[in-house]
Amino acid sequence: MVFTNSMSIIGVMYFIFLSAVKMDKSRIITAARNSMNVGLTCFIVPLIILFSLLYIFRNSITGIHGGSFHLFLSASSSLSYFPVITDAASELKMLTSELGTIAMSCAILHEILGWFLLSLSLILQGGDPRHSIQSVVAMLVLMLFIILVLRLMVQWIIRRIQEGKPVGELYIKAILVGPLIMGFLSDMIGATILPGALIMGLIIPAGPPLGSALVEKSEIIISELIMPFMYIRVGQLTNVYSITDWKAFTTIQFILLAGFLGKIAGCLSSLLCSNNGGVRNSFLLGLFLNTKGVIELSVILRWRARKLIDEPFYATLVIYYIVVTAIVTPLLQIFNKPQARLEATSSMKNTTRSLQATMLTSELRIMCCFHYEENVHGIISLLKSCNSTGISPMCVYAVHLIDLVGRAAPLLHPYSSQRKRFKENSTDRIMKALKTSLIKGSSSQVTIQPFRVIAPYNTIHESICRLAQDKYIPLVLVPFPENLDTHGRKSALHSFNILMQAYAPCTVGILVDRSLPRIFCSIYFTYNIGVLFLGGPDDREALALVSRISGHPGVSITVLRIDLRGEKFENQSEKYLDDCLVSEFKARNIGNTSVVCRKLVAENTMQVVDSIRSFENNYDLVIVGKQRGPSSQLEREMLPWVENKELGTIGDMVASPDCCGGMVSVLVMHCAVGGHVNVTGSSSMTNSDERSRFISSSSSFDNLDHDLSVENVKLADKKRDVTICTQEIGKSGRNAYGTLVPSHFSSRAQHMSPYKEHLGHSALG
Repeated sequence: MVFTNSMSIIGVMYFIFLSAVKMDKSRIITAARNSMNVGLTCFIVPLIILFSLLYIFRNSITGIHGGSFHLFLSASSSLSYFPVITDAASELKMLTSELGTIAMSCAILHEILGWFLLSLSLILQGGDPRHSIQSVVAMLVLMLFIILVLRLMVQWIIRRIQEGKPVGELYIKAILVGPLIMGFLSDMIGATILPGALIMGLIIPAGPPLGSALVEKSEIIISELIMPFMYIRVGQLTNVYSITDWKAFTTIQFILLAGFLGKIAGCLSSLLCSNNGGVRNSFLLGLFLNTKGVIELSVILRWRARKLIDEPFYATLVIYYIVVTAIVTPLLQIFNKPQARLEATSSMKNTTRSLQATMLTSELRIMCCFHYEENVHGIISLLKSCNSTGISPMCVYAVHLIDLVGRAAPLLHPYSSQRKRFKENSTDRIMKALKTSLIKGSSSQVTIQPFRVIAPYNTIHESICRLAQDKYIPLVLVPFPENLDTHGRKSALHSFNILMQAYAPCTVGILVDRSLPRIFCSIYFTYNIGVLFLGGPDDREALALVSRISGHPGVSITVLRIDLRGEKFENQSEKYLDDCLVSEFKARNIGNTSVVCRKLVAENTMQVVDSIRSFENNYDLVIVGKQRGPSSQLEREMLPWVENKELGTIGDMVASPDCCGGMVSVLVMHCAVGGHVNVTGSSSMTNSDERSRFISSSSSFDNLDHDLSVENVKLADKKRDVTICTQEIGKSGRNAYGTLVPSHFSSRAQHMSPYKEHLGHSALG
């Protein structure tokens, strides 16, 4: 019994310590301020209800000792503790969801209120007032010692940790002893063991290098070996047969249920009055904030140990916490579906954010995701080739993706390289490389917006999709995880790419980077690109990107159109769109000696495979589309041999060692307009379904078509060669999906006949 009690205390102490380590201290005040209204309402409303009912039914409730205990019971039941909320959000995969973010912000505010109530309890706990004042002063002295002395020692340890090297075992052991000592001192002062362990954890920065190392080395031992003793202790002290006064039991449960409903009512009133959420989300937030866990159990254990409550009352509280958790958790799992919301978002009209719908004379917004510093070089080469000019600038949203290790809550925020830090981190080096290569000493018009996302890899795509939607980004570039086994997260990165293709509201490009490091020079930059065009929405997106790249003087482009003879099209408009876009590309590049177009007619799938495998090995990059469609003969016959589903049949073939010796970089394009992709990488929507869905919503583009037509007519007096494209947009500026087709893809095949005799070797036949 004594051993179980001691281990339970140690388990709770280290649980609080690790929760404080994983808390992002720099955002405590910001998060509390952002959730001030809903957080305070969710605390004050149940507090008033609980305290009023406890006072009204004080004669019917037995088992409570202490005059001010009604206030502490009401406050404790009204608070939502940050470690409990983050643990629940992690288990329910809600860390990156909007609901989880609001709940954790409210929990941070409640933590601040809890610290204030702890200080108040030291004063009101009874006894000699002089002793209470001495306890408060001693606690303040202990806090100052931890903050002023131990915090400096922690910073000294962080400065001694070498980049990429593991943290020394001596440092880990010394820091892990700290919570035991500080918890013992805070308990000896007259408070609980929790404040000492909490403050000790708050002085350690979250994340790498020190915070992540502490969590990785101790979390499993604490959660799997030590914490079960706390649950055993709770069960040993719970005697349901001690409940004999069922009237008091019913009264207590009624009061606690009223507090439960009061917190939901507080969420509803606060969010609805501020127009920040609907009834459903407000109700789910109220359920989430009613989640009970380790902190609540440790609090009632302490009440029982100090005989503030008797055995029946303790058993009543335990039963209430178990029932609430058993009800709240399934309800959150059933009604909160962040993946379903992303899927619904990706099936709306904003899926027309594609390169085909981006004007050549408008700003091109590209989001580039980086997992590690090794991903920077290949993406920089691709961005350098995108031909950003004064009339066609480029805005790069550089996002460094970091796995949630050593932190409790996810984070998505703009990254400032000017902020002072202990030492330069990987994000600093990534952003510095981008600025040095794309901006400094370059005449190109490039703007870089740096971001950093810290979240679990199984849900990090939600943050990226929301950011792409908010910033109206037509293209997201993500690296393919190759030769990264040393990092130990290759499978998680594969899953991330598949989820991005499934839920992104724009085009996703997966870059398989096999290029050698090079010195970037804005004047002598050269790049050789090959394009495999077999048709379909994904290949058209690839051609749209190449059309923008073709204006770069240092880039050579070879387009190989492969026509599989005998393949039938369910939707003839697909073939028509392919022909129109290819013809438009040819017309744009008349006289451009850096662009070569060829055509290959294949009798069967094997000829297609042989032609791709014999592709010349002199390209820096090969761009392909992920898939043609579910009815494609090539897709059906080659799918069993595909190793990486996210690359598609052609992309996986080009990226294999059998093609070009496995030394060529590959960019695989997938267009969100071309159909929804499930997590296995296969198409889940037919072309007819997708066409009818987008045609039904195409009426919203009528005014936009008219505005573009009028605007381009004004420019026709200055640029005679724009007239044909302008007239075409006014007549039929919408493709088969209801997507507005920009000027560089809008002219029809009948305008191409005057130019055919001039194409020479660049003609596709």
